[in-house]
Amino acid sequence: MSYFARANYRLKDRYLLGVTARVEGSSRFGKNSRYGFFPSVSAGWVLSEENFLKNNSKISFLKIRGSYGFTGNSEIGDFPQLGLFQGDAGYAGAPGQRPAQIANPDLKWETTRQTDIGIDFGFFNNRISGEVDYYIKKTTDLLLEVNVPGTTGFSRQFRNLGALENKGFEFVLNTQNTVGKLKWNTSFNIATNANKVTDIQGQIIEGGVRNMNRVMEGQPIGVFFSREYAGVDPANGDALFFRNTKNPDGTLDRTTVSNGGYNSTERVVVGNPNPKLLGGITNTLSYGGIDFSVFFNGVSGNSVNFYGVGQYSSANGIYEDNQTTDQLKAWTKENPNTDVPEARYLITNGSQPSSRYIFDGSYIRLRTLSLGYTLPKSLTSRAKIERVRVYVSAMNLATFTKYKGWDPEVNSDSFTSNFAQGNDFYTPPQPRTILVGINIGL
Repeated sequence: MSYFARANYRLKDRYLLGVTARVEGSSRFGKNSRYGFFPSVSAGWVLSEENFLKNNSKISFLKIRGSYGFTGNSEIGDFPQLGLFQGDAGYAGAPGQRPAQIANPDLKWETTRQTDIGIDFGFFNNRISGEVDYYIKKTTDLLLEVNVPGTTGFSRQFRNLGALENKGFEFVLNTQNTVGKLKWNTSFNIATNANKVTDIQGQIIEGGVRNMNRVMEGQPIGVFFSREYAGVDPANGDALFFRNTKNPDGTLDRTTVSNGGYNSTERVVVGNPNPKLLGGITNTLSYGGIDFSVFFNGVSGNSVNFYGVGQYSSANGIYEDNQTTDQLKAWTKENPNTDVPEARYLITNGSQPSSRYIFDGSYIRLRTLSLGYTLPKSLTSRAKIERVRVYVSAMNLATFTKYKGWDPEVNSDSFTSNFAQGNDFYTPPQPRTILVGINIGL
């Protein structure tokens, strides 16, 4: 249930002010905290309406704007606030129930306060236009399933705990490259994001495949936290791992241990599922009745956890599953210089959770491509038809990536949560789709 109010004020088409107030209610939260209040304020100054720019032949539009406000998040699934029972506690043939979830009547909205400063611009009669933004988002009362004392009879409970910060730049550029009979427009956008957990109150919160995602103070949310793979011992084919234990002076011990010493090593941050850079570009062209559009998008700077697949199919013979082709490079006496350990049937050799299975998830994808032709009205009007367009379009035609799995744009349903992202568990690739059709307007 929501209540909201909004007021906008404009003075001389150049000074802008907006105020909003929202009250949001959700039954996903505890009976003591179901409602949240989320106000915001924004202001803008249209410089191109000022006398010193109004008749400028090069600057068509120029606006400075800023905003500050609060938003709420309730995406945690249903019933996390309730004390639940489960009907699997039968005894001696009689049905029975047992407590399955501890209640939290104080569970409340996760709140994000955001500051945004931006510039909107247009040049040369708006043939070049776009915007530049800088934002800072600070989120508090994170909705997380946290550890609770065992004396409660439970090990986990949904609570509001911790704080998170996101900040970055966003840039959009739109251009009319050609006008007239041949029209060619381009739209380009790119964004950066730096993510960091600023408070977690000493909690250890893990999830994902083999609990390799972790929420850690001072790190991006959901970083991959595991042992660090060091390659292969060329003398015998053993997998090697960095110790990463602390020396007396506080530095990390970067010496290595063989496969048998895996449990003596310490876990460290080995990857980040959150992209540092996101972007896309669309080009549209038209000439006469022909129209053409192509859209690329991509991300950079993120990692994907392949261990959900690799523990079975890139595992040096420990399982009978079909193996990935890189296993053909496994260590042998004739091939000692490799990063794939010796294949040992039903014996673990480097197939434990580690950075060996953390891969670069960057990609560029040809997302959509379309070509159409609109018949001349001189033909369609004879049949009393307003418009006829024949088209062919394609989605996911090509993906350019170094990721070794089926699809770098992956989140396995089995392991995904509000912080555990970037896990691959035989997730099927997105289909390549080709459509041929006709649009008729009467």
